[in-house]
Amino acid sequence: MQKKTNENTGKDGYVAVLYVHGMGNQRRYEEVSRLVDSLDIYLSNSSRERGENKGYLSKIRPRLEPSRNDSERTETFIRADHWSEQDHNRSRSRKTRFYEVYWAPIMAQNSSPRRVLVWLFSRVSRPVETIQAKWRKRQRLRRSTLVELFEHSAKLPEGVGRDDIAELVALYNDFESPPALREFRRGSFDDFLEFQKKKLVDQPDKLKRCLELSRIWRYRYRISEARNAFLLVTLALLLLLLAFIATGLILFILQKISGWQTLGPFLSALPESISSRLQPTWSTAFGLAVSVGGLLGLGKFLTSFMGDVESWSTYEETDAKHERRKKVIERGVDLISHVLKDPDCKRAVIVSHSLGTAVAHDTLLEAIRRNRAHNVTDPITGPIQLDKIRHFVTFGSPIDKIHYLFESYQSRYHRYKRVVEDLRGDIGNEPFSRKQEPYIHWINYWDEGDIISGAIHSPANRMRFKHRVDNVHVSNLHFPDPAASHLAYFDNRRIIGDLFEIIYKGAYDFANAPLVPNRGYDYESVFLKTTDLPGRGRFYTVPAILIPWLLLLGLLLQFSGVNNGAILVWSLAGISTVFVLIGYIIGKIRGHRSPL
Repeated sequence: MQKKTNENTGKDGYVAVLYVHGMGNQRRYEEVSRLVDSLDIYLSNSSRERGENKGYLSKIRPRLEPSRNDSERTETFIRADHWSEQDHNRSRSRKTRFYEVYWAPIMAQNSSPRRVLVWLFSRVSRPVETIQAKWRKRQRLRRSTLVELFEHSAKLPEGVGRDDIAELVALYNDFESPPALREFRRGSFDDFLEFQKKKLVDQPDKLKRCLELSRIWRYRYRISEARNAFLLVTLALLLLLLAFIATGLILFILQKISGWQTLGPFLSALPESISSRLQPTWSTAFGLAVSVGGLLGLGKFLTSFMGDVESWSTYEETDAKHERRKKVIERGVDLISHVLKDPDCKRAVIVSHSLGTAVAHDTLLEAIRRNRAHNVTDPITGPIQLDKIRHFVTFGSPIDKIHYLFESYQSRYHRYKRVVEDLRGDIGNEPFSRKQEPYIHWINYWDEGDIISGAIHSPANRMRFKHRVDNVHVSNLHFPDPAASHLAYFDNRRIIGDLFEIIYKGAYDFANAPLVPNRGYDYESVFLKTTDLPGRGRFYTVPAILIPWLLLLGLLLQFSGVNNGAILVWSLAGISTVFVLIGYIIGKIRGHRSPL
């Protein structure tokens, strides 16, 4: 595969940045404006406070242009030119256009709080479903664990390496071939071990390594499922306890009010329909708790944020909500097509946040499917010129969580699964790869303090792992506040600095990977390095996770008549709560770990 260098993006054209916003009721242009502001602030602070000569942005203003797909419509972009401090020749500036895939109105007002809550609680059983499934089933989910092993291959036992993982992947794919389906009908893990023994009977050393790696794989998978089950049950328990505590507190207040003699005449004078709703009963208290939650914005959060996830995660085409998902993807494909049709667009970067990362990912897969129908030989080149896209940057991405909780499917027919996976595509296919070589560099920033985000492994190719998502962990805040951490990527100097290098200098491009004799191109040398390893936030997350379990244990002891034990356990819960609150306050004071 012949390598090519980046095109000059000065007077000969511009770089297009297509930003895909996340869930919620975002306003048009607000999120993409925040991205431009972050780049502008980063450059300003780099020159003024850190003495780094990175230049500055100018001519930041919106522009309109006619749609290249529909003459009746217009598209909006934000222009921003960059040049260095020393060079004021505007003809040499690097020109950029920032577009936004705005999809919030399509998902608006699509769910009720009650339905979303039922939908959320139904996910708690997913670990049980997956752990009981046959080893042959839920292949992309199990393969994700193997990709994680590949990513951290230094932790493998001595003598077991990445070549063995590649061999095991090939064996796992063959495990679903027609002969294997007939001979090993159960599809269990033991069947998979027997299958390996049959295939590698003449290669005892390789067989030994593959069997050892298989057991490590299953162990890591089980640990992952146990962790998922614990976290999901803890989250459900926390919500139930909060509802119980809020209801109990309101019931206590109602009981006190009903006993106040000064309020007796007032309550008796109220209409029966109102006074009956103020009676100190559990049902009355629960109804008031729901009302208070609505006033505090709980219902809006469920419908505006989690409702978007519910609609997006509807993969069944027979469900009415799937139509909204389809319209979101159509909007994304339309804008990508519009931008890439412009001959002045020399290069494109896809940037996305939160649920927008899943939108952007599926939009790219849909775009290549349309290309493949018209261009079988090299579909990345057209009709939509996806070869202009060199980078796909995601942060705060729930892609793996969406796949785990909602997208995993089973079927009695192995051919159906193969058809679905082949049509969907993955990171080993176009547009992420070209002629089986990595093409688009997918960089994913995630923060362990952000409960929505995570490392991404599920899009891995089922045949090879050399092209995978480049996962970069960052600790945005001093305290792992889930909500604040999810929004703090835009203020992270590491992330915005990398984005600047990508957008304006074409850095971290697979086209610049060095050629290693007898090995091919070293694409991993282009990967970004994680300098901020996960684990820092556990100092606060572990006590926070224990709080609901301590509260539950205290309630059980109280109902069992062990009052002293209940008081002791609740005291521990109180100490943990105070510890977490103090950490939260200190974290708020200290702010961002890596500010712009």
